[in-house]
Amino acid sequence: MQRKKLTWWISTALVIMLLALTGCQAVQGLDLGQAIQNSASIQSAESKGSLQMDIITGNTDGLPADEKRLIDVLHHVNVELKSVKMQDKQHISVDGALNLYSKGSIPFQLNVNGTKFTIHIEGAKKPLFFDLMAAKPGFAGSSSPSLSTEMQQQLLKKAEELWPALLKFFVSNAPNPEHFSVSSVSEPVNSETLSLQKAHIEIKGNELVGLLKTFLTNILADEKGMKELIGQLYDVLVPVIKDQMKASPSKSGVSSELPDLMMAYLDNKTLAVEFVYTTIQQFLRKALDDWDKNMQKTLSSVSDSQAKALLSDKTALKTDFFIDTDKQIRKVNAELTLPITEISAGISALKFTYTSEIWNINKPVTASVIDTSGGVLDLSKISTNNDTFLKYFNKDSTFYSFLKDDLKIAKKDIHLLMSQGSDDDYKFDSSHPFINEDQVSMVPVRFLSERLGAQVKWHADSKQITVKDELNDKTIILTLNSKTASVNGSPIQLDSAPILKYGSTFVPLRFIAEQLGCKVGFDNKTGSVNITR
Repeated sequence: MQRKKLTWWISTALVIMLLALTGCQAVQGLDLGQAIQNSASIQSAESKGSLQMDIITGNTDGLPADEKRLIDVLHHVNVELKSVKMQDKQHISVDGALNLYSKGSIPFQLNVNGTKFTIHIEGAKKPLFFDLMAAKPGFAGSSSPSLSTEMQQQLLKKAEELWPALLKFFVSNAPNPEHFSVSSVSEPVNSETLSLQKAHIEIKGNELVGLLKTFLTNILADEKGMKELIGQLYDVLVPVIKDQMKASPSKSGVSSELPDLMMAYLDNKTLAVEFVYTTIQQFLRKALDDWDKNMQKTLSSVSDSQAKALLSDKTALKTDFFIDTDKQIRKVNAELTLPITEISAGISALKFTYTSEIWNINKPVTASVIDTSGGVLDLSKISTNNDTFLKYFNKDSTFYSFLKDDLKIAKKDIHLLMSQGSDDDYKFDSSHPFINEDQVSMVPVRFLSERLGAQVKWHADSKQITVKDELNDKTIILTLNSKTASVNGSPIQLDSAPILKYGSTFVPLRFIAEQLGCKVGFDNKTGSVNITR
């Protein structure tokens, strides 16, 4: 819950800060809002930059060793974008590297072709592939049909057409931050020194509430802009809605059951725009009428220390935009500091630093491609759970070590109570280990193996169980009532033979757990066993 709250507050603070960066009034002859709109309309370009995260550590004395190690690994992370080529808005390539303070550099290449993403990470056995428009099944229990691929592509294209209008609306209504200055400078961009205007902006967390109020006030006063935007949204969304209704009227049940008034709104743009505008206007007016009183009451009642910190001067954004005579943003330097108040996290703040520079604007640019002649790993068709994802990377690669040893994506902690009852207990629950007549702890092989991500198959004819663990590259074969097992073809003697008990096959617990890369510990006081990987 705490992490969800933290994410929500950080996201809210970032959104308001981004709105403030699009200030609507020109300062010293520089119209930053227009420069932002121009940058959003770029059709092709080359750029480079980096995104860096620094963890400002707090008191880590009470943290487990694993968490201390993770903070050490992530306390200085830099995503370097060495070359970004935008051929057009549908074809983009990135050549970059993930630089980790204590592990070194992990190069990667990314290629975007419409909704298709191909990424090759050094250490991956094949490039990873994902299509955002790949057909996905609907939610369980939902009768609503998902959009067809054609309709999804149509909606995506419409959204791309709408983006400039949406940006223009926000830019024209966003307030200028209090700390906003302009100066003339000479700056290098791709090794070429240019004469540019520098817009320096600083925003503190305690300014966010006031900026949001001004922004909403401006929107309320902008009747023309609001109606234009709603009209453009209508043009984008309503045709897609109607096409969907025509394509599957019986499945959706929409066309036959919609009230006449709702159909009237879909068929009459003027009526629809007026209805939506009036609804938004009433909501904004109600919110702004008692804004100061309600906001003061809300903030004074907030007990969440993280929320208070994000809305204090400890939260700070500093940004420099460098703009040329064509009102194009050619360079950006930004620094964001976010305080973290959860003492147990061992972190006092997060600091993000972003830099970028751009050239060859609207000139011919060719996006790089990734060699996929050896095939790809389609993430929509393969298992990507934490236990099996590692198999797609070479074990001697830095990225594999980062995922497994530092992020510990395959880590498991399993706690089981030893059976204290009679054999009849297994008729109802055969997940508990028990100690057999050989004084060996036995555990259901399928129950434990599958929780550790391994695959289990039962061969009735030979009375054998095959456990395949891709994470540890092990194939284990056990035979009922036999003390001889096989691990990757080599025979191993067991302390006790596997047995069948109420439909479950029980095997020696320590043997199967250790073969699957785990450590086993027994707690005699609680009568439990701890299995850790």
